[in-house]
Amino acid sequence: MARHRRDDETILRIAQMRYDQRMPQNEIARALDISESTVSRALKAAMDLGFVEIQISPTGLRDFALERRLTHAYGLDFAVVVQPRAGGAAVGDVLGRAVARVVEERTNGGTVIGVSDGDTVASVAAAVRRAKSSDIDVVSLIGGVGAPQIPSHSSEVCRTIAAGLGARAWQLPVPAIVDSAEAAAHLLQTSTVSTVFELMKRASIALVGIGEISPLATVFRHGVIPTDRIGKIAASGAVGTICGWFYGADGKVIPTEFDDCTLSVSPTVLKSIPTRLGVALHAEKAQAIRAAIIGGWINAVGLDSDTADALLRLR
Repeated sequence: MARHRRDDETILRIAQMRYDQRMPQNEIARALDISESTVSRALKAAMDLGFVEIQISPTGLRDFALERRLTHAYGLDFAVVVQPRAGGAAVGDVLGRAVARVVEERTNGGTVIGVSDGDTVASVAAAVRRAKSSDIDVVSLIGGVGAPQIPSHSSEVCRTIAAGLGARAWQLPVPAIVDSAEAAAHLLQTSTVSTVFELMKRASIALVGIGEISPLATVFRHGVIPTDRIGKIAASGAVGTICGWFYGADGKVIPTEFDDCTLSVSPTVLKSIPTRLGVALHAEKAQAIRAAIIGGWINAVGLDSDTADALLRLR
């Protein structure tokens, strides 16, 4: 006999409560006024019906030996390193889920999480799940880079991670770089922008992307800084960029003509955040990551194994 549609809806609801909201089976039973055995049967049915799929956890794809070597070699607080999954999800998605689990574990009531823009940061944002507390704030650390609707835009990253955690989103509704120092100073005095910058100072976790000095870096790729400036910036000694700021091989800030026009967390504030997690893919970024660690921009990393190996070779 065919099941009633209402039965499928109940099974799906129970599965969502268990796996999306992470509610224990006894709490689901109380909330729906049913027995725990009914919940158990519904969860099995959800698996049989294809409502729930089993996948290897990102934790199972982590290379803990590489993580230990990186942590020891660079004095990091922690490292998350994932191996590519043959025939499976893209390594960026695997890394995003693995880092998301770590962010969730470190998030409690009252936590303020600062986030930058970038493709890898966006992968983390897309993978976060509801936190144990709703008393969490997510704040953009940099103004907009690229079109507002793209996943890597700082406002979209902020909105996505806040929605996933069930937190409050504090977006920075300005471009990352404006036309003049006067325009930047004016915007910083507005209540909307100044409130966001004040909240940045309360962050206990920063999740930031790391860019190398190439046309692939977000600030260049989206035209925030013209690509014809890459040569000049590289010639000044810059090897990497975080939140719109450039730094050299020793991790020190490299001044540019755009600094007074940049609307982003200051290097001083960023470096004062207790957990500064830099995420990146591709071995070509190893030098930029190394310099970011040396300069105190980050004290933890989320990487793929190829990038981790390249970083260790630089040690």
